[in-house]
Amino acid sequence: MTKRSPLTFNSEKVQSLKNDKTSMHTTTQTIKHENKKSREGRHFLAAHVSHETTKQMGILAIQHGRTKQDMLVEAINELFAKYGLARIADE
Repeated sequence: MTKRSPLTFNSEKVQSLKNDKTSMHTTTQTIKHENKKSREGRHFLAAHVSHETTKQMGILAIQHGRTKQDMLVEAINELFAKYGLARIADE
């Protein structure tokens, strides 16, 4: 014996939620595809740092009129140089 739906159950509401999830998923896929072209041949490299570190990096970038990405590439190249490796990180 199957359980009946409660009298307050609204099947239209469930159906609209399914449609919303589908449209949000499609939008997300489109956005990822658009970003991919500009980052072709590149890999994401990240680190978890404190809030103060993020804030200080942002301030430093603003003071020098550069992006945080640009500053991080410079830092990676300096690290490579410190260990006798080629400065191959470029923008």
